[in-house]
Amino acid sequence: MQPLTDATPDDAEAIRALMARVIRRDVTSDEALLADTLANVNANLDLWLREPGRCVHLVARDGQALIGVVLVKDYWNLCSLFVDSAHQGQGVGRQLVEAAADRCRGRSEKGALLLNAATRAIPFYRRLGFTDRVPARPLPAGFAAMQRPL
Repeated sequence: MQPLTDATPDDAEAIRALMARVIRRDVTSDEALLADTLANVNANLDLWLREPGRCVHLVARDGQALIGVVLVKDYWNLCSLFVDSAHQGQGVGRQLVEAAADRCRGRSEKGALLLNAATRAIPFYRRLGFTDRVPARPLPAGFAAMQRPL
């Protein structure tokens, strides 16, 4: 894997494709939840394209292939973390989260990273020091609201 880099607008379509693959394979097979999740992550990507100064957005590559992405809105809302299935379990997600946390430190109005984790991701986030929190709104079944101080 190459060093992490800032995402660029030229990466947008590859990021959309990566997120869709990972969501379909690892997050849900429920069609309604799949559609809602895809709409949400694509809306977050569109926000970043319109207002990049509000976000930390990093990508991981293996050669030319985009293998991971993290997006943090407003320096506290970790709204997207996706790693290509073939590269999961190799530290890519950890590197993305830690690098994003470093960039958000001192800039987050909440002093923490907050997220809503899919069922399969909850143990991963716990290993990174995230703990449960009360969600601001009801979450889909199996999702957990989590946070980690910066």
